[in-house]
Amino acid sequence: MAEKLKIFVCTKGKKCPKKGADDVCRAFEQAIAELGADNITVKETKCLDLCKKGPVAMVMPDKVRYGRLDEDDARKIVRAHMQGETVEKLTIKKK
Repeated sequence: MAEKLKIFVCTKGKKCPKKGADDVCRAFEQAIAELGADNITVKETKCLDLCKKGPVAMVMPDKVRYGRLDEDDARKIVRAHMQGETVEKLTIKKK
């Protein structure tokens, strides 16, 4: 059985919502449903303290942080994590 993953999307911070975080969150939900990723859930969260890189998401328990996301990126991230991989070009290395 695949590891259970949670994707936390900042939708309640100061900047991410203005940059389209709600759309990104919906795109994650849609990608999870379309790809049948039953082991992945998405949760809206408060600020992840990465405002300059928003919209941002964090995949747990791997603690992979992604930034400057759009709706297309959500599908790429879900697909990658289904295969135990990351989308390296979207990861945030430092604050």
